[in-house]
Amino acid sequence: MATSTSSATSLDPAYLAQQYTAIDRAAKDTLLQNQYNSYNTSLKAFQTLKTTLSDFTSHLESFGKDGLLASSAKVSSSNTMAVTVDGSAAPGSYQIYVQQLAQAHQLAMSFDPTQALPTDGDLGITVGSNEFVVDLSSLSASATLSDVATAINNSADNSGVNATVMQSGSETFLLLTSDETGAANQISLNFNAGTDPNGAAFVSAVAGAQQLTAAQDAIVQVGSSSAITITSATNTLDNVIDGVKIDLLQAQTSGDTPVKIDVAKDSDKTQENLQDIVDEYNNLMSKLTDDGIKNDSMSKSLQRLMRSSFQGLFDSKTLYSIGLEFDRTGKLTINSDRLDTALNTDPQQVANMLTGDNGLVNKLQTSLAPYSDRYGFLKTKVDNLQSSLDAVSKKQDDFDTKMQLVYKRYLNQFTQMQITISQLESSMSSFSS
Repeated sequence: MATSTSSATSLDPAYLAQQYTAIDRAAKDTLLQNQYNSYNTSLKAFQTLKTTLSDFTSHLESFGKDGLLASSAKVSSSNTMAVTVDGSAAPGSYQIYVQQLAQAHQLAMSFDPTQALPTDGDLGITVGSNEFVVDLSSLSASATLSDVATAINNSADNSGVNATVMQSGSETFLLLTSDETGAANQISLNFNAGTDPNGAAFVSAVAGAQQLTAAQDAIVQVGSSSAITITSATNTLDNVIDGVKIDLLQAQTSGDTPVKIDVAKDSDKTQENLQDIVDEYNNLMSKLTDDGIKNDSMSKSLQRLMRSSFQGLFDSKTLYSIGLEFDRTGKLTINSDRLDTALNTDPQQVANMLTGDNGLVNKLQTSLAPYSDRYGFLKTKVDNLQSSLDAVSKKQDDFDTKMQLVYKRYLNQFTQMQITISQLESSMSSFSS
């Protein structure tokens, strides 16, 4: 016996509403999604470009400040001193004898640990010409020497001294050390006793303070025969020889040979420095051809601007003459032989061409400033793309809301259709029976 299926029960209002809604929204969904993808791709590309350009300009700034040229130094005794140089150091040899190192002043006061400290009195501590006072009456009645050290270290007026406690057998010592080295940072003490009789022992400790380390400047002799005496409050000499920093590590004894420092231009390091700029330039140029950006007018303008920065004369010469050139693909490269020749012939001219007032670095910085500044063209571009992306995203949300209403309308229509068909089928069934 054959069975029949009701037309009403075979009708699925939700499915039909979904299908009809999908047909209605397909074209605009595709349009909005394409717009979103386009803006999103461009936004990511320009954000990457903005970061890359920022890194490049920061690198240019550091080279403009520190220079591209590099120097190296050899020292005959690394135990006596450590030497670092920058590109401004002129080639030459120097002989330096380290007579003494700079030291921080250190005093020790001896106390009997079994005797109580005074509950009043003022301990005056002077470092150089600056004095501060610790009032013992501000401490607890049972204060220890460690509490005195803490009060010294925490004093708001502390003028540069550190206090600590040391034990040795039956004695306890209060050690005071100047924060800074040099003869000018000598520590002196005085104690004005109060009414507590225990103050007498404190007066005695201050009067008998033992010097553990003298406050002294570093003294070096520069030269072998007619030496020049140099004194320094610290063990770092960074203003004796231009471009050379000397950290003194150990004093020499009578009869020792002066330490020899040989300074020379470092062509390999200079080329490394220049290669860093070349690599960052090429990386930046590659970002300008990424998808979502390569056809943009700003991208093309930046490419022309950067390429043109390498054209023209620098200190009456072309950059090609010192080894900077573009290959057939437009990539910036370095001709090592030509660069070495230029550095050996006239290193200062190379420096002027690259980092001088009218050099390459300054020209690039000036050209790129409108794009890389905090509120420059690139920031505006990124902000505009973000706004456009947000606007498309809102359109998608609004369209989703609208299509939800369309879906509900279709659902109501097909549901009503299902009800009507069901009623008709019911009526027909009644007639047939």
